[in-house]
Amino acid sequence: MNRAIIFVLSILVTITACKKRQEPTPVAGKGGNATLNITPQHHGKNIDSCMIYIKYNTSDMPSSYDDSVKCVPQSGKPVGTFTGLKAGNYYIYGKGWDPNISQKVIGGKPYTITTEQSYDLNLAVTEGD
Repeated sequence: MNRAIIFVLSILVTITACKKRQEPTPVAGKGGNATLNITPQHHGKNIDSCMIYIKYNTSDMPSSYDDSVKCVPQSGKPVGTFTGLKAGNYYIYGKGWDPNISQKVIGGKPYTITTEQSYDLNLAVTEGD
């Protein structure tokens, strides 16, 4: 009888001692090795006069941003580049001018960096304030 109790207790101790290992949630922001190269586009056409904004640690459109860059020509297209980023969630927003329609264009989207590498993204923008 004592052996049965010891056996049951040892199983209970083993089960309660084993905890599922949780992966830490990545904290987005500066300090990593990822690069985002972002090209704003309106109806499939590149928008060269655009500012790109980025917010760290969110997938929702924020009221303020952590950093911004002006698009500059790279390999024949406008690109806003953010370097030194860590894996995690980001919200990217663009604001510019489409000379074809003489109107402001805006747009944003969430993006998750899963591996610290270089990414080339298109950011759709549309008519707006």
